[in-house]
Amino acid sequence: MRLIQKGPGRHSSLPLVSLVVAAAGLLAACNTSRLLDVTTPDQVPVSILDVPGNAVLMVNSMVGDYQCAFGSAIVVEALLAGEMNDAQLGAAQWDYARRTANALTNGIYGTAGCAATQSPGIYLPLSTARFDADHAITNLKSWTDAEVPNRTGLLVVADLYAGFAYDFLGRSMCQAAFDNGPAVNQKGMFALAEQRYTDAITAAQAVGADSVKFAAYVGRARVRLYQGNTAGALADALLVPKGFVMNASTSGTALRLYNRVYTVTKQYGDYSIPSWAQNMTTENGEVDPRSATQLANTRSANNNQTIIYAPNKYIAGDAAPLFMARYEEAQLIAAEVQGGAQAVAIINAMRANVSLAPYVGPTDAASIKNLVIDERKRVLFIEGTRNYDVERFGIPFNPPVGMNFPVGGGTYGNTTCLPLPDVERNNNPTLGPGFIPSTTGS
Repeated sequence: MRLIQKGPGRHSSLPLVSLVVAAAGLLAACNTSRLLDVTTPDQVPVSILDVPGNAVLMVNSMVGDYQCAFGSAIVVEALLAGEMNDAQLGAAQWDYARRTANALTNGIYGTAGCAATQSPGIYLPLSTARFDADHAITNLKSWTDAEVPNRTGLLVVADLYAGFAYDFLGRSMCQAAFDNGPAVNQKGMFALAEQRYTDAITAAQAVGADSVKFAAYVGRARVRLYQGNTAGALADALLVPKGFVMNASTSGTALRLYNRVYTVTKQYGDYSIPSWAQNMTTENGEVDPRSATQLANTRSANNNQTIIYAPNKYIAGDAAPLFMARYEEAQLIAAEVQGGAQAVAIINAMRANVSLAPYVGPTDAASIKNLVIDERKRVLFIEGTRNYDVERFGIPFNPPVGMNFPVGGGTYGNTTCLPLPDVERNNNPTLGPGFIPSTTGS
């Protein structure tokens, strides 16, 4: 379903694809591998979403927009973090991989959509998904149970996806602005995400929606950790059951639902995996299957100047799952908070599941911190978390700042979070013409 919907600022408009499906029956499942199924989209005015009889359509539109944004944002964050490198000739995208995007506030950086392969967008798709989710929450709270069957169940999903959207915006953007409001920094976005996750947990408990509840625990543990609430993060992380995963509804039949990592590497050869991230090993020298890569035998988009590698976790194709929330991340959060022998036990249990030798090194605080950072690098490889880890841990850039950028000239910069784009500043009257976007995290 194609909708015309406001994006960043007051005057922006963009086409969005809505997924016409039935969501309610999936709310009680724990290990949901595909939250929603999809059907062929069509075009309708956005006002149709303000009718109670279209509540399911509204929620599924929101889910579809976030899941498309999610795949695109993962690629952008992977480029900034150095998990992926450039293999195409489009100069408009070089600032992502070159880490010079902190000097950018215009062009496709602020306006590209989520379905692009060579030119992945991040701010506009995530902002659209965030608006969709909050709009859905407002509508569902204003309607009655008589008007909307399973209203609370739909509200559970809207709360969760609002949390997802604020969460990813916080990881990727130095600042964002919502509903023509003032600029919000990273910690502010994480706080907004935490509130939405909390609402999702409360509502999910009322209707027995375990899959949403556990996904919200993972998300809330993540943003609590990012805000320094380690006790709260640990409490949530320990509530996530072993084996839990919630995946995006990827599909090989709809461009917006392609697994974006597979699409830009194996399928089209726009981006690759740099040598440092190919088949990363543990401290024991074992290749970690959780971050293993393979030669893609795909011609690169820069006239075969770059050899294309692709991550094994996504090599199955456009329908390969993208993890939105899972047990493994919750366990790594617990390991980071607890430290010491408990962290080692968590990490070794996870390694045993993939037949890796245990960690037997020193257990002082510095060594365990480095162990957790290294484990996160491999377990959560190209899942949208590494770039914020680089920022919050102060991890050295790879390639280092000042090194020559091999594709389009110039040198590597030090971008971690992305500045507020012009499309938001120019269309948001609260910010005004004198507003200067921040280029540093908070």
